[in-house]
Amino acid sequence: MIWRAIILLLVAAVATGCGPHTQELPMLEQSDISLTWKGNIQVSYSSSGYQMGYNDLTHEYRIYDDRLANWFSIKCDSKPETEGQEFTADVSWTGRKSTKSFSKRNFKVEKTDENGLMWLWCQSEKIGIIIKNIQ
Repeated sequence: MIWRAIILLLVAAVATGCGPHTQELPMLEQSDISLTWKGNIQVSYSSSGYQMGYNDLTHEYRIYDDRLANWFSIKCDSKPETEGQEFTADVSWTGRKSTKSFSKRNFKVEKTDENGLMWLWCQSEKIGIIIKNIQ
């Protein structure tokens, strides 16, 4: 009897879309260059008023507004390029009250597209980054 209830709960969870890509990775449905933390957009790029940079030697991507008030940076141990690729990175951004920063976190390239966009995900900290490969 208890096994039947457990199975019914599991089937209901699967049927309602409670998988990791539905709940934790809503950024996969977005295409705006941005940094999301725990499901909330922290910094979002706009072609007017923002700059984008990449350093090929340090594999660092930077997005920042013209006033340097809103920005994020991700410095990767290797250049992210292909879906499924895993790498370690340091990431920081302007938070609502202070700068947030995480060192040596594991990221994975979840998705890429023909326009050079890459969707990066850090499972441990729930950080999602959409960046453009500008190199």
